[in-house]
Amino acid sequence: MTIQARHDDMNLADLIGDIWRAKFYMIVMVALCAVMAFLFLKISTPHYRASMIVAPADGYALGDYASMIDNERIAAMPFWRPMDQEGVSTDFYRFIHTIRGPSVGEILLTDRGVLSGIQHDEGRALKTKEELAIYLSKKIQIDPIGATPLRRIHYAHPDPEFAAAMLRKIHLVADQMIRRDRKRQSQSRIDYLKDSLSKNQNPDHRKGITNLLMQQEHIQMLANLNEAYAAIVVEPAFTAPKPDWPKPFVVWPVALFLGGFLGYIIFSIRRSFKA
Repeated sequence: MTIQARHDDMNLADLIGDIWRAKFYMIVMVALCAVMAFLFLKISTPHYRASMIVAPADGYALGDYASMIDNERIAAMPFWRPMDQEGVSTDFYRFIHTIRGPSVGEILLTDRGVLSGIQHDEGRALKTKEELAIYLSKKIQIDPIGATPLRRIHYAHPDPEFAAAMLRKIHLVADQMIRRDRKRQSQSRIDYLKDSLSKNQNPDHRKGITNLLMQQEHIQMLANLNEAYAAIVVEPAFTAPKPDWPKPFVVWPVALFLGGFLGYIIFSIRRSFKA
């Protein structure tokens, strides 16, 4: 009788009988896998997960003036920041995709504390913004919260204090970088509008340019406030008190099941050679 034929004719009673006959192999392999799981949990470096919740920093920009057309229907440039169909600032989406990118990585390379913490995690020094961006893409997770625009950002690290500090640093760097770019863009518009105003004598044109100039100057004022620009922190960064990895309640069941399965496989192979 071949192995294939035996398996085709096998029923539940036969399977239970095989498991009973394979008990010695299964017990040995379960014990071996249990020892390996114990050693794995002992030698593995625990990682603590830090979390932070952010939301679009749109509180002062959601009024009708944010994309204004004035009372005399004179077209105006976007007042504060462009928004998507749901009214969420595109600067917030830029923030979400920037925090794991090389632009943020390039700034973080200048922080020795950040580089030291990452080296402790990676076991090697990261020297380029591309390497740092790959690390951030691997280690930072961004999860949506329901149907809201809020995002929960996670970062895991062997040092729980560094994990929370890293999230705060990344938020600050990305937010300030976007603020800086918007300020430069606004200043460029102000310079252009002032030059146009000095050259234009048409009253209607001058009024329209003045409205646009006032908007850009308002942007400069708001951008200089000591507030988050693209993303506000709804829930400050905090670290769970227990390690997020490795997880004993996952490692132990997997190890015991794998040991039993391997023991049965070894028993089946030895029986097939004897047949």
